[in-house]
Amino acid sequence: MAGVTFKNITISYDAKVIIDNLSLEVDDGECFAILGPSACGKTTLMRALCGFKNLDSGQIYIGDKLVGTKERWKSVAPEKRNVGVVFQDYAVWPHYSVFENVYYPLKKRKVPKDEAKKRALDAIEQVRMKGYEQRMPAQLSGGQQQRVALARALVSSNQLMVLDEPISNLDANLREEMRFEIKELQRRTGITVIYITHDQEVALAIADRMAILDRNGYIRQIGVPEDVYRNPKDSYIYKFLGVSNFIPVERRGQEYVLDGTEGKQAFPYEIPEALRAERLFAACRPVDITVGGNGPVQGFVKHVVYLGNLFEYRVLLGGREIRVQQDSHEAFRAGVPEEGRPCALSFRNLRFYQEDEGGVAS
Repeated sequence: MAGVTFKNITISYDAKVIIDNLSLEVDDGECFAILGPSACGKTTLMRALCGFKNLDSGQIYIGDKLVGTKERWKSVAPEKRNVGVVFQDYAVWPHYSVFENVYYPLKKRKVPKDEAKKRALDAIEQVRMKGYEQRMPAQLSGGQQQRVALARALVSSNQLMVLDEPISNLDANLREEMRFEIKELQRRTGITVIYITHDQEVALAIADRMAILDRNGYIRQIGVPEDVYRNPKDSYIYKFLGVSNFIPVERRGQEYVLDGTEGKQAFPYEIPEALRAERLFAACRPVDITVGGNGPVQGFVKHVVYLGNLFEYRVLLGGREIRVQQDSHEAFRAGVPEEGRPCALSFRNLRFYQEDEGGVAS
């Protein structure tokens, strides 16, 4: 297997810098997600790793081997980097059968026929497509075609696989199924996987570690998914990972009030001394807000939406609309609030920031 090291790399298109002095290490045998918004440089990073895009500066190592640098003559050709790649659109050849699609990279590399056939069949079995060897892509579902692409990537490399938004074109049920298939495949084979995505749910579900890029291509945080979600370094990470509310509060004397509320309603929650400022944003997840009971904050129910396993409420708090989510069983037990009526709110697991986005440390 092989880890990957990006060392102070800079990449540009024409005069526009896409990746600026980025350094990152991916451990041998881990599933590492690179997560960020569209057009932040994720795919550019993948292209540089695979040898499809030249560096302006810096180095890329696969294991201890230098494969990418500014000097082309020092860089390794894409076909010699031993990287398996799966793209968003599958890139399965429609005129080849499942077996032929998987066998083709081995044929191009002039692997002996008997060995190539065995490796292709083994890879097909690894992705649970045994019995489909002679099917054509048109006879397969989207999820099955993606499995073929994964098998082809496996025979291309047993060390490193790069997946670039590989399941974003699938429907919701298939996406959920495939993300578990990919994680299970990585566990069974021990291959190093770099997963490029803008989908936070997929990254949280499959990654051993993850790096979050901002819209300018800078790494904002690296860590284990659970830790990054529970302990975001700044408001950008908090907002990017999951649905969030940012509620403005302002200091009035020694207390804080909810900005925008009529009569400046008191904000009855403790703010750590180190975070106190004239104006703050109280950040919370929709599931960390309770509607009803003896909640100390007053809001107004604008919309009630039933989503099956949960209710989602849109609640006006001053001049800002916030989202509240409640388990359906709990909502039916306690009573669903009515649209167009005042409501009591209580909050838990609050975090405080001086901006509602953009990365001021908490």
